[in-house]
Amino acid sequence: MALLVGLGFIAPSCSQQEIAEPKLQSATEEAAKADKTKTFYGPAVPLGQGVGRAWVMVDATGTPLSIGVDLSAKSVLNQGTTQVDYVFQLPKQVAVPPFDHIELGWNPQGHEPEHVYDVPHFDLHFYMIPSSVQATIPFLAPPAMDVALAPKYVAPAYILTPGLVPNMGAHLVDVLSAEFQPGGVFTKTFIYGSYKGNLIFLEPMFTLAYLSEQKTETTPIRQPSAFQRAGYYPTSYTISYDDSPKQYHISLDNLTYHRAN
Repeated sequence: MALLVGLGFIAPSCSQQEIAEPKLQSATEEAAKADKTKTFYGPAVPLGQGVGRAWVMVDATGTPLSIGVDLSAKSVLNQGTTQVDYVFQLPKQVAVPPFDHIELGWNPQGHEPEHVYDVPHFDLHFYMIPSSVQATIPFLAPPAMDVALAPKYVAPAYILTPGLVPNMGAHLVDVLSAEFQPGGVFTKTFIYGSYKGNLIFLEPMFTLAYLSEQKTETTPIRQPSAFQRAGYYPTSYTISYDDSPKQYHISLDNLTYHRAN
């Protein structure tokens, strides 16, 4: 997330390449064999010194359970000093409405507001709109506000921030998150994204320092009272590290189907 100038914004650039999928046996694949789930993978994308790829896990009936990305640890921890975005396409074998694609953004200097998100961190956007529509989102300077989501579509304690990030959207931040508490520090947080009154992405955001701890942690996601579009929505997200192979898994989990209402 490029967020909040006074609360304001810095917009990242985007690039996408594909290479052959790595021949690695991940913890996700091993778990699938044990519990009869199946994981489908999108094409691998160069990620510095390694690769990243999107995936979707389904149960024995083909129902989506989780959606996420696997990222080579060596690559993630050595992204350098240039701001960059990576685009991951979802596997073609299974649909997970409302999701369309995933983008990982590296912010080596962080972004505003100062003393909140101005540390090296990653934004992971799970977009619900095609890249072609995403590319039409214009810049809107704070303090102007984009059209807000209807209150029933907003999770408790989330607020819309001013402006629009071009090619991204507006951001709804969690005022209960640690970085907004007295003496609190940003390590990870969860953000909702919107444009013209429509929900367009879900975003785990996490620091390089947090990843360096190589921990595994699942965090609940507060839910709205209604859902604007029918589809599978997560009730938690997980950031984990796998030592064999050395990679990170970031996922939206416990997907639950909701009708539009």
